[in-house]
Amino acid sequence: MTVPERDSPRPAEQVARLYEQAETEAAKAGERLVGSGGFASLLGQLAENTAALTKLTNDAMDLVLRNLRVASRRDIVRLSRQLGRTEDKLERVLQELEGVRDELSDGEARRPPPRRNSRTNRPTRGNGAAAAKEPKASS
Repeated sequence: MTVPERDSPRPAEQVARLYEQAETEAAKAGERLVGSGGFASLLGQLAENTAALTKLTNDAMDLVLRNLRVASRRDIVRLSRQLGRTEDKLERVLQELEGVRDELSDGEARRPPPRRNSRTNRPTRGNGAAAAKEPKASS
């Protein structure tokens, strides 16, 4: 081998050195770009546009679902709340009903059952108008 061949870099070494230089220059340029006020402004606009686009998409999907007459998430949440209120009202009514039943059962346990007279409980047979016109005997 000759001396000049040893001093010249191999092609693979040249490519590696050029790659490292390009990477270093790109990193410096990226840092300058990210550190600038324009990049922060651009990033803020991107975030605003993303939020606005998400809202528009959600509104459009709600409109599509409404036109298809399919319940949306908002409808389901509203129905869920209404169902909860109805269940609460039903629970209160059931508690009141149990209280009334308890009061009735306590009242029936204290007094004797009423006697039934079979004649007074039966409807009158025959001409009811004639029986109503009969005068009562006075003492």
